[in-house]
Amino acid sequence: MAEEEQDRTEEAPELTIRRILVALDTSTHSLAGLEAAARLAAAMEAELVGLFVEDINLLRLAALPFAREITWPSTGGRRLNEEVMERELRLLASQARRALAYAAEQVEAEWTFRVVRGAVTREVLNAAMEADLLTLGRASRSPTARIKLGSTARIALVEAPHSVLLAREGANLEKPIVVTYDGSPSAARAVSAAATLAQPHDTNLVVLVMTDEPDAAPQLAERASRWLEHRVAHTEYRYLPPDDGRNLVEALSREDCGLVVLGGESPLLRGEAVQRLLDELDCPVLLVR
Repeated sequence: MAEEEQDRTEEAPELTIRRILVALDTSTHSLAGLEAAARLAAAMEAELVGLFVEDINLLRLAALPFAREITWPSTGGRRLNEEVMERELRLLASQARRALAYAAEQVEAEWTFRVVRGAVTREVLNAAMEADLLTLGRASRSPTARIKLGSTARIALVEAPHSVLLAREGANLEKPIVVTYDGSPSAARAVSAAATLAQPHDTNLVVLVMTDEPDAAPQLAERASRWLEHRVAHTEYRYLPPDDGRNLVEALSREDCGLVVLGGESPLLRGEAVQRLLDELDCPVLLVR
């Protein structure tokens, strides 16, 4: 029994999240990120930290003599200047603060909010240094209607010091949670996080056991099962040989999942590789570090 408890501690260390940074710009994907962050805050008893960045590049653009705002479908527009832009940014910041206050109130989470001025990506990454989790909206949409990663999300995936949650509009976090597991410490923290998120709603958990040694898959599944048995009521295990990412994308496309939790030492979950992978996924993704 003591050996079993030791295995649980070594193989599935808890993912500690006390402060969740939410980058807000009042877009639909940003608000989806706020909703997901609020659910995480409730599950992990964490504080929500809202950040609104007054984009210095927009203010510089507004100062140019030829700057105009074009509204679709009109072909006209209106003259922009710094005063108009600053007023609009203050209005957006006020809306973001109200959205944060409402989301935090719904889950009874503590919250703070601040406004900074600067380059959006750099300010978000600076603030992320003081948080355990950074939450972003996926931001951009491709011509094929697939939700693509925005520029800030792409850089954050590589440079953010801690875990990153990418949310999207229309996500349902009460659907099954899928988590990757390869036996590494970061993968074990991912399993821990997935279990914590599955508990409040008795959500099904699907564990994708990723290893290039098929004979090792049952042992890895048993290791995760032994640790999860008293935390998650409904768990399924699937073996997934690692490749260039196609197996993982296909496996996830077959699951009607509400959240994908990625963790581990696989090359697929690093740098540009994980960016290409996430471009193919349409559900929220929590990347655990």
